[in-house]
Amino acid sequence: METYSIFAKLKSVPREYRDNPLWDVVVELAKSMPLYSEHKAYIRDVVLLENPCISIGELSALLRIPLGEAMVILSELRMWREDVEEEIMKELPKPSYRRAAVGGTFNELHYGHFALIYTALKNSEKVIIGVTGDEFVKILDKKYSPKSFEERVRNLKSMLSSKGWLDRCEIVMLNDPYGPTIVEPDLDLLVVSPMTYSRAIEINDIRLKKGLKPLEVIVCPLVVAEDCKPISSTRIVLGEIDLTGRIVKKS
Repeated sequence: METYSIFAKLKSVPREYRDNPLWDVVVELAKSMPLYSEHKAYIRDVVLLENPCISIGELSALLRIPLGEAMVILSELRMWREDVEEEIMKELPKPSYRRAAVGGTFNELHYGHFALIYTALKNSEKVIIGVTGDEFVKILDKKYSPKSFEERVRNLKSMLSSKGWLDRCEIVMLNDPYGPTIVEPDLDLLVVSPMTYSRAIEINDIRLKKGLKPLEVIVCPLVVAEDCKPISSTRIVLGEIDLTGRIVKKS
């Protein structure tokens, strides 16, 4: 009972746990459990979207899974500001795929975007970044007035250049939800956020109907702000949080 009470409010794995040599053992044991993949998919697609703030103890109790498994799954599916900063400082590994695609409006370049693009670069040699065009963005019912396509692309290129990522990225305009993902035969991978995973399923259905190979799909971790709600351009424009997820103090 005392152990559970410690984890009941704990929302991320403490650094001292992850630095402990036994953490690798916990990860290996968790991933060897028969239902690990099913639990992870359900937590990604349902639990975190309904309750992005869920603690390790709450998740363990909800699904009746060991605390160790809950820790490992949450450490893979949810990221905080410190996690993103640590991750993007790592040297990119040798990727397993040739060409990946990601997409978005990229109005405010926040840590969710950093994690999305880094995930794609970590797994693919080249990344096509689809940026919504001005006409398309008008029908997306944003709660703010988006910057122009030219400004958003200019800011995106500046960010990619500052990280040393620009040479491996190609930016294209999106005039619909799919862009090159439903016509490019040599794409291998699609990287999406948890909120857009359903779009990945739709894209692969369209590709199959066209006789194209389905894309492998990787879901980027959910990046949350200090208040444990997802980081978004809308929240930034409305003045709730900054680009890193820190709460904006009202004067």
